[in-house]
Amino acid sequence: MDEKRRTPQPRKKPPLMQRAAHSIVQKIDQNEKNKQQKAREKAAAQRQPRPAQQGPAQQRPAQQRSTQQRPAQDRPVRQRPATSGARPEGNRQRKPLTPEQRARRAAYMRRIKKRRRIIRIAIAVIAALLVMLILSRTVLFKIQSIEVTNPKDANYTVEQIVTASGVTFGAQNLFTCDLKKTGKNIEQYLPYIGSAQVERDFPNALQVTVKPTKASAAIALGAGYLLIDKDGKMLENTETAPEIIPVLRCKTEFVQTLGQYIGVPASGRKADDETKKAAQMIALYKKVYAALNEAKITDVTLIDIRDTRAITLMYQNRLTLHLGSEDLLEQKLKTAAKTIAAESDASRTRTGAIDLTNVPYAYARDTYERPEGESVTDVSEPESTTEAG
Repeated sequence: MDEKRRTPQPRKKPPLMQRAAHSIVQKIDQNEKNKQQKAREKAAAQRQPRPAQQGPAQQRPAQQRSTQQRPAQDRPVRQRPATSGARPEGNRQRKPLTPEQRARRAAYMRRIKKRRRIIRIAIAVIAALLVMLILSRTVLFKIQSIEVTNPKDANYTVEQIVTASGVTFGAQNLFTCDLKKTGKNIEQYLPYIGSAQVERDFPNALQVTVKPTKASAAIALGAGYLLIDKDGKMLENTETAPEIIPVLRCKTEFVQTLGQYIGVPASGRKADDETKKAAQMIALYKKVYAALNEAKITDVTLIDIRDTRAITLMYQNRLTLHLGSEDLLEQKLKTAAKTIAAESDASRTRTGAIDLTNVPYAYARDTYERPEGESVTDVSEPESTTEAG
């Protein structure tokens, strides 16, 4: 039975990536061959002994020198098999790792994995924090309400305090809200609030704690009076001075803005000469006010600081206290308190003056019995004095 001839099947071409890889491997092998060839030629040239130098007469002809060939150049070049991925023959095999080396390598890889895991966790946490920060300043924590503490003591309603704060509900963020500026707005637009402390109340409210202030003096102006507190805050303009607080006389001019402090420039402005003089005046008033509280003298009806070297007070609208300069104010007023306390019941309706410029001595003088309804307005020096220890 005749065997059928098998027709040769056409050889399939390898894939494109395999052909490209094979071509790259062949180029690499060819470059290696060229490098080895150059290295062998260079080594052979170094091994050949140099001919002894001869004189001009003994030098060989150029043709004879050129016909000499180096024996190293006639040697056959060893060709590397062009197989991809095959290890060249004669290369040393890698020694197997010992158990100790494998243990060190495993420990090193565990440290690397642990370090990478920590880095990934840190990156995830930072990304989460950034997302939360962006959301908290844009979408979350919108101010929806304001809670006010002690509103009755401030003589203002909660609605007035909320309006004065300048906060817009649903529009401002709890984190971006300027708490200091909000408190200053309340103190400025509501003068009888001495301090307003604003705090965040998560998730969407503000907590405002207000402390009231009260008038402690009335500055005499041209056609009325300006009420101020103990720190020089301008509270209210009135036509008549209240009887329970003293009248303050000063010759310093200043800008009248209710809710602001005398001698303090507006925000963003420098203090001019007028503001500096007003600051000096209010500082002297604070010193006198503190000395009166220290001496526990409460019935002062007039404080005259127009002349800083001749400060004068009026007690119960009948006794003039001459203090002189601002030195030793507390000691002078304590001496005045002792002198007033030593008055007899019969002399409590008499007018007079007490000279306290030479402490610890006080010189008192009675003038005349004050008729009912008459008040003392002028401040005059006593004609005669009596020493009171």
